[in-house]
Amino acid sequence: MSKLPEEIPPEWNLDEWEQALNISVGTAYACRECGNVVMVTRGGVGVMELICCGANMPKIEAGARSEGRQP
Repeated sequence: MSKLPEEIPPEWNLDEWEQALNISVGTAYACRECGNVVMVTRGGVGVMELICCGANMPKIEAGARSEGRQP
């Protein structure tokens, strides 16, 4: 039987759910295997799971530099 945490966070309200599930225009994702890049061009609210080369594509954070090929 699993043990519950001592402090359970309060339930989220609608605004918190919308913020957490917001898909913003301009967000970019990159495949670590092949280097494929996807950018969101139409935003919305929901769950987006991008898969390339059999794995999830992580979000590219602002200011992050690629460890890949250099020109």
